[in-house]
Amino acid sequence: MKRIEVTHPQCLTFFLHRPDYWLAHRLASYCSHLAHPQFPLIGTGPFRLTQFTAELVRLESHDYYHLRHPLLKAVEYWITPPLFEKDLGTSCRHPVQITIGKPEELQRVSQVSSGISLGFCYLTLRKSPRLSLWQARKVISIIHQSGLLQTLEVGENLITASHALLPGWTIPHWQVPDEVKLPKTLTLVYHLPIELHTMAERLQATLAAEGCELTIIFHNAKNWDDTTLLAHADLMMGDRLIGEAPEYTLEQWLRCDPLWPHVFDAPAYAHLQSTLDAVQVMPDEEKPI
Repeated sequence: MKRIEVTHPQCLTFFLHRPDYWLAHRLASYCSHLAHPQFPLIGTGPFRLTQFTAELVRLESHDYYHLRHPLLKAVEYWITPPLFEKDLGTSCRHPVQITIGKPEELQRVSQVSSGISLGFCYLTLRKSPRLSLWQARKVISIIHQSGLLQTLEVGENLITASHALLPGWTIPHWQVPDEVKLPKTLTLVYHLPIELHTMAERLQATLAAEGCELTIIFHNAKNWDDTTLLAHADLMMGDRLIGEAPEYTLEQWLRCDPLWPHVFDAPAYAHLQSTLDAVQVMPDEEKPI
């Protein structure tokens, strides 16, 4: 962003250093990185906080946001602890519940519908001298070819095996030579949801059978808000929601997540960012993803 001008009332003009065909997505995102005019370290979006109490959080969209386009005017979060299932904790199945009725009617409410937001789990390996190319391939092969993912004791379809990184980009199947041995020790760092505990423990047991002691470190958050743990990790695991625009979600994840500088070395990370810069100047029909 080079500068923003008020061209005339209710109209902003954005001047960019280079074309960005993702700009509309960025400005419409609820996690917009556009700075708040009074608080430059805080992003802004369509909503403002109008009420924050122990029982109610109310968000209202700014007047004339997106003009007449369909958009939620207000969102209210009523805090009703009796409705939550205590054993779900920070599971990806922990419900976001919308209940219509009066407080005295809470004991009689019944579920009308439910659903799980579309997302994906990922496990990536740091590019470093601690793992050779064939050792890294062996770890990937163990995860995808040993049946590990098919035997996880989690809810049905919460974690399922993928055969492609992206549509049309199939995960390779390598014939790893028998003489390839894993390092004596490796470290896995992962964050919420709690279903990934099962994956981490199963991977730890599987690698132990290969003579590799896997140290697992749990980061109790939904993102990498503390990157100090990543500096010592060989493997990283997490979870992301996809949202309504998968291509934009992928672009923002690769561009903004603090994970990637710890996965790639400096030249590879610079190449990633330059590739994203090249993609963002392409009209939609030319984008390769």
